[in-house]
Amino acid sequence: MSSLFIYPDSESPAQELDAVEITPTGPEGNRAKKHAVHIVSAEEYVETHPKANIVLDVAPDVLASLVGSVVRLGECTLVVTRKPEQCAGVYADVVEPGAVSVDDRLLVAADE
Repeated sequence: MSSLFIYPDSESPAQELDAVEITPTGPEGNRAKKHAVHIVSAEEYVETHPKANIVLDVAPDVLASLVGSVVRLGECTLVVTRKPEQCAGVYADVVEPGAVSVDDRLLVAADE
């Protein structure tokens, strides 16, 4: 993982964190949004600066291919639900809350 961000309210700039607890509704301290977690690739974040929570060191097409997959970051399990209509990355719902940090690797569950 490259970076973690929260946005306390829609007018505040991002707060970059080394670690954060992912709750059932998203990162602790993040403003309420329609989707619990917004994940982008580092390449897309640099280019478009979306209000993403998690920035990963993966190619955008690899990230897009994860839609429908269960992934694990640190102690948190997410299901990647869909690509946003008007911005980069993917949205995810929280399956199992837990702590994540910038040193965590993305693990993808095998299809059964």
